[in-house]
Amino acid sequence: YPELKQACIVDTNLFFAGSYPNDTYNEWAEEVFEVLQRNSIPVYTNMNVRSEFIDLQRRVLIPECLVSFYEDFSSELEGILHKELLALAKKAWDARTNGKAFKFNEAEIKNFMKLLGHEPRPEGVSVWTAFCQSYFSPFIHKEWPKAVQKFKINFLGTREIDSRKFFDKHPSWDNMIAILGESGIGSADAMILNLFQESKLPLLITADKAVRNTMLNSSFSGKFILSP
Repeated sequence: YPELKQACIVDTNLFFAGSYPNDTYNEWAEEVFEVLQRNSIPVYTNMNVRSEFIDLQRRVLIPECLVSFYEDFSSELEGILHKELLALAKKAWDARTNGKAFKFNEAEIKNFMKLLGHEPRPEGVSVWTAFCQSYFSPFIHKEWPKAVQKFKINFLGTREIDSRKFFDKHPSWDNMIAILGESGIGSADAMILNLFQESKLPLLITADKAVRNTMLNSSFSGKFILSP
């Protein structure tokens, strides 16, 4: 299928898997990108991927940064904050030792916001804000530029869609809702499938089984998908 070398669409989960060494599909994702680059196959995605990717990195980096904070200040901490950070450090160590992914959910992030204190103080910013400025911000700023450079990411925005190079028609809100309604997947995943369905590009690559299964259960005539 020589047409597969034209270009491909990829989703957030593939970018994240290739960026995060402890992701279940890290080795597979890195191999995929190596093959794409070796064969000069352009990689395209939509603009929503940036915010999804950064949010996944946020969920990984915040616990890592909290562990660094604990290591720097453990002798000065006490009470419930010391107990929670110590437990977090042990969980992070276990995950690293076993080569497993370690991510916070939103509730866990908000729990540590509360424990450190997110309310502004008369003498300055909150402890949580100071933590983010010193520990978290320097790392999160680098993640997306690193991914763009490493994976040679191109975007399918309004200009690219209007040019008709890769599209016969615009991806539609109604079609995205139809995909979401028939599968129950998230809106971001439905958007990438809608983009792929309306494009002329023949190949979608994903590390998300829900995206894969949704496509295989739907009408994507003449389209191919690569997934672990």
